[in-house]
Amino acid sequence: MAIVLDKILTATDVDYRLSFETGNLPYFSFNDGDHHVDFKVVDLTDETTQNLRLNTRVKGDHPKPVIGKGWREYVKNKKLRIGDKITIQVNYDGRAPYCIQAQRFDFRVCGEPLWYNI
Repeated sequence: MAIVLDKILTATDVDYRLSFETGNLPYFSFNDGDHHVDFKVVDLTDETTQNLRLNTRVKGDHPKPVIGKGWREYVKNKKLRIGDKITIQVNYDGRAPYCIQAQRFDFRVCGEPLWYNI
């Protein structure tokens, strides 16, 4: 599966919206002239699905993508907090076009962080 987003959550990500990397926009199919795309993700831990919306800036050269609609609901359901990690991947099994994994830092072993699934 191709990784679309792999990010440690910030205060803005947890409280408002998930900022998104511009370089990963090609993983999403926008209709001509649209500045948003709705998509479904399946959570790899509990197999639930969530509808999300990716928005881009209407004006300016930099699209500044963010995931807004549906994101706060996911944050509340998972009880996410600053420092948790989110991974969104392209999903090839047909349940949803993308899958999402939330993880929380546990501890370090030999300097490497270990995360557990939320």
